[in-house]
Amino acid sequence: MPIKQVHSIPAHVDRIWNLAPHPTLPLLAAATSDKSAQIYSLNTYFPVAQLDGNHKRSIRSVSWKPKSGSNSEVVLATASFDGSVGIWIRDSDRYAQEVGSTGDSGSIGLEEWEFVASLEGHENEVKCVDWSCEGTHLASCSRDKSVWIWEADEDNEEFECLAVLQDHTQDVKHVVWHPNEDLLASASYDDTIRLWREDDDDWVCSGEIIGHRSTVWCIDFDKTTGEGAARLVSCSADETVRVWSRESMTGNTAHRDIPSTFRSDPISENWQQEAILPQRHSGPIYAVSWSGQSGRIVSVGADGLLVVYQEVKTGEWEVIAEEEDAHSVFEINTAVWSRKWKSTASHGQEGDGEKGEPKPEEAEIIITGGDDGNINIWEVTFQK
Repeated sequence: MPIKQVHSIPAHVDRIWNLAPHPTLPLLAAATSDKSAQIYSLNTYFPVAQLDGNHKRSIRSVSWKPKSGSNSEVVLATASFDGSVGIWIRDSDRYAQEVGSTGDSGSIGLEEWEFVASLEGHENEVKCVDWSCEGTHLASCSRDKSVWIWEADEDNEEFECLAVLQDHTQDVKHVVWHPNEDLLASASYDDTIRLWREDDDDWVCSGEIIGHRSTVWCIDFDKTTGEGAARLVSCSADETVRVWSRESMTGNTAHRDIPSTFRSDPISENWQQEAILPQRHSGPIYAVSWSGQSGRIVSVGADGLLVVYQEVKTGEWEVIAEEEDAHSVFEINTAVWSRKWKSTASHGQEGDGEKGEPKPEEAEIIITGGDDGNINIWEVTFQK
């Protein structure tokens, strides 16, 4: 199954650490080593905002807050090597008069964003930040071996630290929330993955996944599973991509709508390895992403290889596409799936894409970022 590069954004001189497409809007956020976060339109691939001036070191991770109810604010969290987490809100009523270059004959005005909060407390670099499925909690992790869980007020300007979780014995590389449960997973330099849940106002470690033989760099939940089900993909410096599934849970609920057992019982989750995906990488694998649309998985890493996997049947996967030197000779730090957006507005004239009423196409795209400072857009032929 062929894969092709359809666009490349020469975004930065420095490396791209992390990418995050907005869950409902045609917006892409990029975390970079030049202390800024850039926001691009997924209709035009033009820049629409640059967030800088508040972090003192590289921005390592970005995460969009999901919209819920009547809340129409667009909120982005940024995690930095300066030990802080930043909260940014788009001012939807004001746009800067300054015009940014688009890279071709068109031009767009840059949006106005406000830096509303700085979350501090980590003792070292913050490696990752992620919003929960309903946007009620924010998780951050750090080189200080801890995972912090924060709760935001309605205005997203005041945050309370609910828990500092310190079960990992080494640098925590990544955190990610389950797509429809208040379940958090974290990956660490200690070669393990841990699961976290709230229990009687305390956050506890409900499960530990052991199997990788080196640093676990990135994890992502299966977004296609139904209620009560959970699967997780992980990648490691041991050059493997593995899929894990939750076999059982005791002490509390696997989903908030399912009656719990005795509250005195500790929460415990049993996770088992379901598959090791076909091995293609010849170096540390830095990122994996599980598509909520097609159910495919993509992986990238130090060897510059981009690999796409498809599940043939439960627990059995095959490689359907791969691209060598996907960022020339440079390492690839991040890869994410996104739906492919198409705007009804004229090319290059919309701001964030909302005014053009973009229509998501059936096809999906893969977005990668590397040490070359480029953001590359890829398409895999969709077979029905």
